[in-house]
Amino acid sequence: MADAFPVRGDGRLIFALDIGTRSVIGVAGRVEGPLLKVLKVDAQEHSERAVVDGQIENIEQTARIAGQVKERMEQELGFPFKDVYVAAAGRVLKTRRAVCEIELDDKQPVDQRQLSRLESRALQQAYEELLGDSDGDLLSYYCVGHSVIRYTLDGYTFSTLLGHRGRKATVELIGTFLPGEVVESLYATMSKIGLSIASVTLEPIAAINAVIPQELRLLNVALVDVGAGTSDIAIANGGSVCAYTMATVAGDEITESVMRTLLVDFQVAEEIKRQASEGRQTITYCDILGFENSIPCDELLEKIHPAVEELAGEISRSILDANGGPPMAVFMVGGGSRTPGLCRLVAQGLGVDEKKVAIGGNNYMKRMVDTEPQYVSAEYATPIGIAITAMTASGKEELSVVLNGERVRMLGAGSSNVLEALLRGGYQYSQIMGRSGRNATFALDGERQIVRGGMPTLAAFEVNGRPANITTPLQPGDEIKFTPAVNGEDAAPLLRDILGGWEAFEVLLDGEPCPAGVSALCGGEALTGDSVIHDSDVIETCRVFTLADLFETQGIIPDLALLTVNGEPCEHPETYRLRPGDDIQLLGGASAIPEPAPAHRQVPVGQPVAPEPEPPAVRRGPVQIILNGEPCELPPKPDGSPVQFFDVLNFVEIDPSRPQGDLVVSRNGRPASYIEPVLTGDQIEVYWKR
Repeated sequence: MADAFPVRGDGRLIFALDIGTRSVIGVAGRVEGPLLKVLKVDAQEHSERAVVDGQIENIEQTARIAGQVKERMEQELGFPFKDVYVAAAGRVLKTRRAVCEIELDDKQPVDQRQLSRLESRALQQAYEELLGDSDGDLLSYYCVGHSVIRYTLDGYTFSTLLGHRGRKATVELIGTFLPGEVVESLYATMSKIGLSIASVTLEPIAAINAVIPQELRLLNVALVDVGAGTSDIAIANGGSVCAYTMATVAGDEITESVMRTLLVDFQVAEEIKRQASEGRQTITYCDILGFENSIPCDELLEKIHPAVEELAGEISRSILDANGGPPMAVFMVGGGSRTPGLCRLVAQGLGVDEKKVAIGGNNYMKRMVDTEPQYVSAEYATPIGIAITAMTASGKEELSVVLNGERVRMLGAGSSNVLEALLRGGYQYSQIMGRSGRNATFALDGERQIVRGGMPTLAAFEVNGRPANITTPLQPGDEIKFTPAVNGEDAAPLLRDILGGWEAFEVLLDGEPCPAGVSALCGGEALTGDSVIHDSDVIETCRVFTLADLFETQGIIPDLALLTVNGEPCEHPETYRLRPGDDIQLLGGASAIPEPAPAHRQVPVGQPVAPEPEPPAVRRGPVQIILNGEPCELPPKPDGSPVQFFDVLNFVEIDPSRPQGDLVVSRNGRPASYIEPVLTGDQIEVYWKR
């Protein structure tokens, strides 16, 4: 890989950032032969919870803290950083094993290009297997690293194939994948502070590279990185890393236990936890009420013992599940590893001798790192490990490709594909996949309706002039042409689109204009054919197509003998289709639709029975209804027109324009229209159904 920083001495400079749940740690070092000479280490804690369980949630806040670390280190070292090496937490890590074989020319030694191609094909198989288990969601996961379990050449096992000759080469590896959103948040954060990511690795890969050298991986050993939000685990056996996993509890659970026990805030609890790990006899602190208190360390440890026991239990179970049994030894690193009693409880959970679980970091990091003593420790295993991982990868072949005419540098680790090139080139997932337009979901006469948003225009990919996809492996110098996806348009249907043959017109009834055809209301407002229907709209229609429909909506029964339409008698109103401008005359007047007969009344013996009142010829008085189970009186309208359903809305606390669920509107047990008449005795319900 080309040098990213000014060269001083005999090696190139490496800048690594460890973006953790609690803090951001920067490490700058120079490669000097087999050692990493650490020039500067800087750290700063987050002022708010911008990173949760190792996952960046607040990009702006995380970028601000990381930018401050970067600027301080640049000022002290005297030169700017352009590239950075980072690691992702394993909170939602997926792993897959794969085996791949390729044919070789036995007259030529294996070079780095052939080895990269072999590993790339194996990773492709692992990726496709993962996609098969993920319902084909091509953009779900991103490869953040891999570990070779073994190489074989013509059936013989080798630690490396470089320089050897043979006919068939095989690799078995374990690929590690994270959701694309996790990796994309790292790219976005680094971009905001002017840094280009040189490579992304996994935090447990970085930690194990710092703590467990290659020769120790012949043994079945485990590494546990106890951070603030997660405990990442890597297991080695037979000379390679064979499994990764994680526990969903970590140091924060201990801190929260201290908070509850001593009634202190988070920062004070963190300081108390640090003092306890240092072996203080007595710890003095100030609680949230402002009182100063002291507690013997032994008493505090006894009070938080259940939380430490729970953390140890989760770590032990995760190791046993991933390893299939207890390992020979466990190395504990990370800030939470020094929690008093944790190593002993993990050993108990694994059923091994307490001496087989220990704090890691000091012994083997000294072989690879030249730095101040405080940085050769369990707390700095991950940030130092990120730099060591970058150093050991620096000798590999540079892989750069041309993306839409611009050169993009890749990580030559055998796992580069079109998706990685697009992300490194600054494209976002929305440009790679595109999204359908938003749907419009609304209620039409009480029934849920959906109008789908437009489909996206799919992205197009070419590699060296041939069609490709996001998983197509890349080789040095490949040319990629990428046409971004175009999002589909949001649904915005018109009323005439959802009501086939929509039409509203007027007729004359005894000289007065009356609506006919199809009319619609939304939130009490009349709609036209060009009205746009929005998501969550509640639309009610009244459909008046025949004379019978008109009379029903007006609440009248005509005298058919004296009924005329446009001056002509009409004996069959149920079949007469209304037309715009029809002139309907009720020469003999009309009676109101009869109201339902009241229920039979039980009258005590000896009391006279009052005669039932006769229905009025026209509706002029108030309308007595049952509204949501309670009696309600609707006053008559001043103009004498019939009371309609939307008049009921004045008596309920319902605003159809501000939905709070599915709106139920019914009259006598059936869905009602806002503009249909309301009669005495009607049973009406209007409410939000959540």
